[in-house]
Amino acid sequence: MAQTSLLPPVSAVCMIWARTGLFSNDEYSGQNAKMVEAELNTIRDCAEGDENEKKYIAAARASMDASLRNLEIIYKGRQLNFQENEKLRSAYLDSVNENLDFGNKTKDILKSLPAMSIGGAGSVTIGNFLAEKFHLSSAELWAIGLSFTGIGYIVNLLIIRGMRRRKQMLYVQQDYERSLYYDQYLSRVAVTLTSLYLDLDRIHKNIFGQSYPVEGEVRTIVSAMLEGVRPTFCEYIHKHMREKK
Repeated sequence: MAQTSLLPPVSAVCMIWARTGLFSNDEYSGQNAKMVEAELNTIRDCAEGDENEKKYIAAARASMDASLRNLEIIYKGRQLNFQENEKLRSAYLDSVNENLDFGNKTKDILKSLPAMSIGGAGSVTIGNFLAEKFHLSSAELWAIGLSFTGIGYIVNLLIIRGMRRRKQMLYVQQDYERSLYYDQYLSRVAVTLTSLYLDLDRIHKNIFGQSYPVEGEVRTIVSAMLEGVRPTFCEYIHKHMREKK
């Protein structure tokens, strides 16, 4: 036989991609990965009656396990990027909340100035000082107090509006960065799976004397395999993120 009938290289690559479900906390992904592992064991058992198949399956399994290890390292790197991204977001949100607290405190201080100016019988108050210094009437003092109140609300409003935009940009930035991390992860996965296919093809050629026949170029096949899980971007996203739009 000039080719394997049990484990074509493309099928092996698909199996390894499926087995990455072992790294996930998702129950379905884990069960699916275990089913693929069981199928690989069945294939190994079926190869016992054919010496070439037996050699090919043994060498292919070793190459597949090595690639799975590489994929695990890549996956853990992606998770670390996500965790660091989350920490930065939390720190930035704390900063936003501190600014909001500052705005509220500023508003409260300015609102309290009228009471400081007009109240406080029996003591020297800001109101008395202003009245004596600038010859202001009670009505004028009330007007000044109301002005401070208005300024307080305006300051608070500007701070809140600014912080709201910063919050929105923060969530957009985080989603953008996570998508970039994920896209980078899939690109590294594609390189690993392509390398695996080439290794399997080399093993197949050494044992069966020729490459396993396949339609299309390996990189195209791997790219098509991952196309459905790649993140989608607006064509202007990178430009607009640089411009902070």
